Amino acid sequence: MNEIEAICKIKRENLDERNYFKTLIEEAYKNQMITENDIVNLQMQSLQLLDEKIYKYNGGDSSSIRKEAAKDISDSNNYTISIYLKTFKNPDKALKEIQEKGLKIAYQEGRKKIDRMLNIIRLMYIKVKQNKLNIENDTYNDTIIGRIQGFLKIYDLDFESQDIKITADYPLYNNLIGKLDGVEFIQEYLNSIYLENTFYKKFSEEKIKYLLYGYSHDYKELIINIFEIVLLETIGCKLAKRDIKDLSISIDELDDIYGMLRDKEKIEIKQKIYEAYQEINNELLLDNEQLQEYIEKKLGSIVEMIINGVEKNILDKVFITQKFITN
Repeated sequence: MNEIEAICKIKRENLDERNYFKTLIEEAYKNQMITENDIVNLQMQSLQLLDEKIYKYNGGDSSSIRKEAAKDISDSNNYTISIYLKTFKNPDKALKEIQEKGLKIAYQEGRKKIDRMLNIIRLMYIKVKQNKLNIENDTYNDTIIGRIQGFLKIYDLDFESQDIKITADYPLYNNLIGKLDGVEFIQEYLNSIYLENTFYKKFSEEKIKYLLYGYSHDYKELIINIFEIVLLETIGCKLAKRDIKDLSISIDELDDIYGMLRDKEKIEIKQKIYEAYQEINNELLLDNEQLQEYIEKKLGSIVEMIINGVEKNILDKVFITQKFITN
């Protein structure tokens, strides 16, 4: 990666994932890699592509089109072009590709890429349904079974490829809202759900149900991320020196955690939590690097949540104790 960055004038981190093509051109202009005339030329190509798509949208009729529909088609074209441009690890090469071959080729290649991604999504959807948690939470079940299936039926890759056409209401641990669009969002969403479901398989479903009941008697109707609740409880179990697969700690054990962390410096508390996570990792996740990476991307915020619980004496809001878990 360092070698790629060293020879790239356009830095990948400066490009907006949701507006990749647009920000690529902006960064190229900023770095004096293209001129204003080049930009005008790309705009002309973009308009020509839009005219062709509008003609197809109207079924061969060249009559006018609603402004909103024209914008959707233009955004769809840009999204499809972006999908192809992202296949180049080096953004400078992506720029060179559209300079040499033009936007129509980039669009056609992006369209092929989306087709391949849809095939992957269909296969991933089957895997997610097979490894889903058998639990009564309306949002979890409705999203996995109904909403994703709806996406596959109504996704419009020709004229609204940037729009998923559904609401993915079940919140994820890694929260993808506002980060990706179209097939990119759905593919990453399904991959995230699959990893979360894989984690659940390490535990008894009955233990998870009791844990969620302890979180709220109305858990079936809540919009919650089950994964974060389970992960937090495993950390609580480990800090309490309890079997992490119990997914519950007693009030006395919660007091023990307070006693262990209360008078420590923040850096010491962090170290204790990371040590606990590493032990959990060794017990449960050693064979799944992708799941480890998934957890660790947001582990810092989990650590801060626990530290805040210690500092404000509200650890009972972070960890669920047995007094709430009843039949």
